[in-house]
Amino acid sequence: MTGLLYKLIRTNWVKILLFFLGSMFYPFMFALIFRSDDMKDDLTSGISIMLWAFMAFMVFLIGGVCEDSIFNDDERKKWAYFVASTPTGIKGQIGAKYLFTLCYSMLTVTALILCCGFARDGSSELADGSVIFIGFFYIQLTMRAIEFPLMARFGSKIGKSLKIIIIGIAAFIFFAYMLFGDTSAFADMDTFFDRLLAALADENKVKRMTLWFSIITLAVIPIYYLSYRLAVKWYLKGVESYAK
Repeated sequence: MTGLLYKLIRTNWVKILLFFLGSMFYPFMFALIFRSDDMKDDLTSGISIMLWAFMAFMVFLIGGVCEDSIFNDDERKKWAYFVASTPTGIKGQIGAKYLFTLCYSMLTVTALILCCGFARDGSSELADGSVIFIGFFYIQLTMRAIEFPLMARFGSKIGKSLKIIIIGIAAFIFFAYMLFGDTSAFADMDTFFDRLLAALADENKVKRMTLWFSIITLAVIPIYYLSYRLAVKWYLKGVESYAK
């Protein structure tokens, strides 16, 4: 697997570097702006947490595009059958891509936390976005855990379409719940976001959220591993769907 991971990074290092630097450009620029005394006076914790959330969403969205492109980069029948005949086999081929995705996501969340720390510079005026970054990290892994086995089984185009269908079904269920379920927590929408932002700006509540995220890790990592096992099992079945 080590050799395949090296090959993956060696052949795609320019793409990986450009994706990473491109995704981190705005967070770094915002961090520089946030450090100015004038900006710190104008920014409230609520506004800063919204900006961190928006930047985290964009960074992980771009990161997802990078990870998807790396996963389907070797969609060729000859390469697939060749890899299957090597000692590392399909497990090494798929494992290298899963390991790269995990490392890239960890690098991204670490860079965001460093940007946030650099922006705050010991100031309590700006909110700490670490919990939001970690939350997006787990969402990223969950999305890839759903998408990768589908891409391995049906190819990248059909796999991504199936992922969109699954997300659409989940969105439909959510909206159906909002229409017919218990929505008492959202009854007062005028203050809902104020309460949400206040909770994210509260250090004690943030610590509790961090604890819960640590517990969520116990669920996400096994799901990610099971996704890897499923992708390995389906890999050769999906080779026939490759165009060449």
